[in-house]
Amino acid sequence: MKRTGEEISKGQSDNLSIKKKEVTEALLEQQQKLIVIIDDIDRLNNNQIRSIFQIVNSLAGFPNMIYLLSFDREVVARALSEEQNCDGEEYLEKIIQVPFDIPEAKQDLVHKVLFDKLDKLWFGDNPCSDFEEDYWNSIFNHCISPFIKSIRDVNRIINVYQFKYALVRDETNGIDLLAITTLQICAPEIYDWIYTNIDSICGSVYTLGMSADEQKKTYNNYLESFEEIYYNPQLMMQVIQTIFPKFSFRTGGYYHSKDSEEELRRKQKIACNTRSSLYFTLSLEDVTISKQELLDSINSYEEDELNIYYNDLVKHNKMLEYARELCSYTDDIPEERKELILTELINQLTIADNNESKGLFQASPSYYLSECIWKILNSFPKEMNEQLFLKLLNSAQLNVFSVVVGLILETERAYGRIGDNINYNYRFLDETQLDNIETTIINLLDKRRKKEDLLSASSFYFVYVFWYHIDKSSLDEYMKTALGSAVNVLKYLTKIGANHWSSSHGGGWRFKSNGFDGYISDENAYQSILSLKHTEEFRNMDEQSKRTAVAFCLWFETKERYIEDKSVDEHIGDWM
Repeated sequence: MKRTGEEISKGQSDNLSIKKKEVTEALLEQQQKLIVIIDDIDRLNNNQIRSIFQIVNSLAGFPNMIYLLSFDREVVARALSEEQNCDGEEYLEKIIQVPFDIPEAKQDLVHKVLFDKLDKLWFGDNPCSDFEEDYWNSIFNHCISPFIKSIRDVNRIINVYQFKYALVRDETNGIDLLAITTLQICAPEIYDWIYTNIDSICGSVYTLGMSADEQKKTYNNYLESFEEIYYNPQLMMQVIQTIFPKFSFRTGGYYHSKDSEEELRRKQKIACNTRSSLYFTLSLEDVTISKQELLDSINSYEEDELNIYYNDLVKHNKMLEYARELCSYTDDIPEERKELILTELINQLTIADNNESKGLFQASPSYYLSECIWKILNSFPKEMNEQLFLKLLNSAQLNVFSVVVGLILETERAYGRIGDNINYNYRFLDETQLDNIETTIINLLDKRRKKEDLLSASSFYFVYVFWYHIDKSSLDEYMKTALGSAVNVLKYLTKIGANHWSSSHGGGWRFKSNGFDGYISDENAYQSILSLKHTEEFRNMDEQSKRTAVAFCLWFETKERYIEDKSVDEHIGDWM
């Protein structure tokens, strides 16, 4: 083209005439006609559309040449009108000799093509096992069907979806993945908005309360912003409400699922905040605990394997994610394996790392581990729970014993026998069985206190509260003897009398006056703990105990309401 332009500018257009004649003669010698097919012209920009028709018009005179042009007439006519400053329909009539108007495929046919392709993907050689018909109908009608107008749309969506589905099918919900793929192909503006706002719209329908007026106001605010994003803001609203139940609740929607947080997680839906990013990144590295890994742990790992696996999760800071996922799969644990899983989960509650939160507003792994334990217990008959508790109490190491006492403590509270926070979900024993277990625990405490340091139990707080309410006289006897040791005074303070808080601005310690329940005075506790200063015994303690000792002594000395962490940092070196 560049050389042709140069020839014309130099007055060498005679060469073009000669070449055109040569091409014409060559084409006339051909024994067949040549068909040039140009498809999807309507998907070009306006300037490109004009160029295509100019080129075709300039070459239309060659013999034995047929040009088959495929396009949406309305789109092309509008583009030519804007580019040529003319009537686009008239322009086309001058160029197109024989028009063929192909009617749009009927919607039923388009849907059938889609369904046939999905049927092979979802129910073929490796069928999906968790297809929800009602959910599919809702997603299809409100999030997929409105965007599919032709078989071409179907092919474009399926081509992309097949790739995604093969890559992440085991870690996503196939229906949600199709919905988000449809938006990516047919409504990228909606897709981009969801991706940008995914953290704020994930979650289940929550019931903390929101008035109808508040919902209406939120709806109108979003709708106004959607008007600047997508040509049909009502459709955009409908799509997001259908896929994201939390967003739907906040905007007064009707079509969302009623799945709980656990159900969203189990079904691996995009509205689950632990799965949402995978729908966009397609990176399996975003999945901390794969579904297959979790299923293997509850279905096939033997006792030693399970213990090693759990300890490895703790080592790599993955227990929180595992326990949270397991909460959604407790119903899938085989009956014959429930006791094994339960025992291992109780063992995990004795590990310090599992009782520590990784962030100010984040639950610790122990929260979800406990939820799993309660769910398993809830699946057992009460007679079996009684025998299970008795077995654990009689055979358990001290740390496990203290955790089991904590479980019994919750059952005591569930009947209102301790405290007033009644929760019927924790009534895994009847009261006669509970009486029997109370007696067993008190007898075991009497035996254990004579040969073990009960204050060393990882969950001594549970033992203390249970003992205090069930048999305070024997607790008093034990404590008066135990607190004669400075180390035990600090253990008591660390596990019962100290309150450590943290925030984005720092943290600190709070203590209450007469915080030793009358067993010893604050003055005696201070003198006892102070005696540990500069000792080898103190230097060998864990970090939490050291910091608690320093904080308490600072609190006693300064009479401040609380002691900040930075003050402890400044003084702890003086104790070494």
